[in-house]
Formats: sequence, C-alpha cells, structure tokens
Amino acid sequence: MLFNINGKVKKILCIRYVTIILITASALFAQTPDTLTEKEAPKVFIDYELIDMDFIKNEIPYVNYVIERKDADIYIMITTQTTAGEGKEYNIFFIGQGKFSGMCDTLKYYALKSDSDDIIRREITKKIKIGLVRYLAKTHIAEKLLITLPEKKIILKPKDPWHNWVFSIDLYGYFSGQQKYNFNNINTTFSANKILEDWKILNDLSYYYTKNIYKINDSSIINESKSYSGSTNLVIGLGNHFSAGYYLSFYSSTYENILISSGFSPAIEYNIYPYKESSTRKLTFFYDLGYVYFEYYDTTIFNKLQEKLFKETGSIETNIIQRWGSINLKLTGSHYFHNFKKNRLTLHSDISLPIVKGLSFKVFSYVSMIHDQLSLPKKELTEEEIILQKRILATQYSYYLSIGFSYTFGSIYSNIVNPRF
Repeated sequence: MLFNINGKVKKILCIRYVTIILITASALFAQTPDTLTEKEAPKVFIDYELIDMDFIKNEIPYVNYVIERKDADIYIMITTQTTAGEGKEYNIFFIGQGKFSGMCDTLKYYALKSDSDDIIRREITKKIKIGLVRYLAKTHIAEKLLITLPEKKIILKPKDPWHNWVFSIDLYGYFSGQQKYNFNNINTTFSANKILEDWKILNDLSYYYTKNIYKINDSSIINESKSYSGSTNLVIGLGNHFSAGYYLSFYSSTYENILISSGFSPAIEYNIYPYKESSTRKLTFFYDLGYVYFEYYDTTIFNKLQEKLFKETGSIETNIIQRWGSINLKLTGSHYFHNFKKNRLTLHSDISLPIVKGLSFKVFSYVSMIHDQLSLPKKELTEEEIILQKRILATQYSYYLSIGFSYTFGSIYSNIVNPRF
C-alpha cells in the first residue's frame, strides 16, 4: 500500500529530522579533548604495543593521549628484559619534548613470572603516574596533585632463603580432533637458574612428544615424533664490555634422525656498549669453539652411525630501541672443522620504524643458507614421510618473511574509552 504524504506533513518530518541531526552532531562535537581533559594538560604518547591503553586512559584521565609521537609533549617508551626469575624487567623511559624538552627520566618495574596481566598493567600504570608528576608539576594541574606515602616501614632488601636460585616446572598438553583426525601433544620443561649482576648459570631440561592420527577409510596413518634436550650455560662478566663462559648440552630427535648428540663449547662475547645500556642498545660479537658427539637412529647420507666433530660459531647482533624506532639484527655463521663446506649462515631481523607522521613500517624476517645437515638418513623417504614431515628433508635454504605498513591519520587525540559492543 502506498501512502500519499502532503506538503505540510513532509515539512514537519523534515524539520524533525534536521533537528535530530543537529542535536546528535552538537553532542558529538561537544566531546572535544578540552572537555575531557584540562586545556593545558600535556599530550602523551606511549610507545609499547602490549599495553592495555584503555585501562591506562581510565586510570590517568588528566592528560591528553595522542596517536603520533611527534605530537606529544611527553614521549613514554617501554622496553623489557627477562629477569633471573623468568619474569620481566620493564624500563619506562620518560622523554620530554617541546615545552618539556630536556626533561628525561627512567623508572623500572620488575614483574614476577606468576604475576597476572592485571597486576602488571596496574604496576606499569602506577609507574607512569609517578613519572608524570614532574611534568604535571609545571602545569596548573599541580594544584590538584595529591601525593601519599605508606605509613609502614618499607623493607628494601628482604632475606632470600633460596639465594637467588629460581626453579620452574612447566607441563603442557594440547589435544584436539574430529572424526577423521586427532592431534595430541605433550610438552614439559624444567629449569634451575641463578642470575646475579656479575655471573649467571642457566640449566634446563625439556621433553616434547606429538602424535597425529589420520583416519582414511578403514585404515589409520600415524605421524609420531619425540625429542628431548638439556643444557647448562655459565656466563661470567669480565667488566662492562666482556663476558666469558661455556655451553654444555645434549639433544635427541626422531624427526632429525638424532639418537643422541652432546657437546661442550667455551664461549666469549664483547659488547661495544656497556651491558647496563642493553635495554636500549647493544652491539655484541660472540664466538664459541665446541666439541660435538653425534649418534644416529639410521645410517646417514655420509654413511655414519656416529661421529665426533669440532665446530665453531660466531655471531654479530645489534639491538637498538630508540624514539625513532627499533632494530634487531643478528647474523650467525658456523662450520665444522673436518669439512669447511659443512656450514650454515643465518640472518634474523626484526625492524619497526616510523617513516613519516602516522606511517610506520614493520618487518620480521629469517633466512638461512644450510649446508650442514649431517643427520640426513641415507634411506629414501616415502611419500607419506615427506607429506607428513615425519623426517627432516634435505634443503639448502629456509626463510620466513613478514612485512607490513600501518598508516594512522585524523585527530591527534586518543583520550576516549568506549567499551560498548
């Protein structure tokens, strides 16, 4: 059925429609940064992808959050390092820009391995609040600051009955399936570590088992593999730039045709920058010379069931985390002394760079030139073994590449939190 709307009704509906639009628009445009925060509140940019920004905005509503580093009065950069207890050390750098130029500071937060995400985000937020005080003190917001201290005495150095030893046991099981397919995986690890300022010792054991079952018609195809390993790594600091130590390890893998391998290798490392600056920059040169023993499940393509070899490895690694971005590059080369052609060269890269305002570039890559597959089995693999990857395959290279661009534009402010939907 069609309705014939006369001119008067049309006029009334039009007026109401326009009124609704104007009311909605005025409400939306009224939510400018000035109404949400103080007009003179400093602009803040937080550079850390794994942080809960919504939580921080709710807890610290008295600053303006911007989406571009160059628009900020205060640039906050957060970096992490693994601690002795397998937790994390968070380094929170406060860098003043514009009217706060030259005002820089660094705060630290140490998270335990057992700390929940909520504990971590609350502690990081607390550190950010503390770090912002010196900047807010130079604005009219200082009049509203309230600082409190605990009444109880703070114990700065509690007694440690474990003497810095940290033990960790992990046991994981993954199980999935459907009518024609089952996947079962068990992975367990044990570690015993002691890390001090001038030396550390790391010990670990691991076991990995996986079993895939494919049901085709009335038969089943089973792909089963297991591996185990253990290692001890001792490192002694020799000043601000040198370290020395050794690796002791053993390894077994049905996939790689290795019944048992064991090795010992003394090692040395030189860092151009002092180790205390490693949270923001490092450039290291590493070298180790080792003895390796191999025993194989099946005869290899070199007609070996066991062999004893000497091997050397060298690497160069740089890790830089600055306001302009982050770069991590590592080049590793190794070879066996009995045949220099049995070598491997590997390059890892992890780069994140802002190109221009709002545009950033990220790349993660891995490429390896492989000429040292000593454990390749001599017997020819079946199609089933190749397709299901039951055994290691011969190759002269392997690679992985992830690359992308991110472009953000529009309002520089990012203060509002809206959890709906």
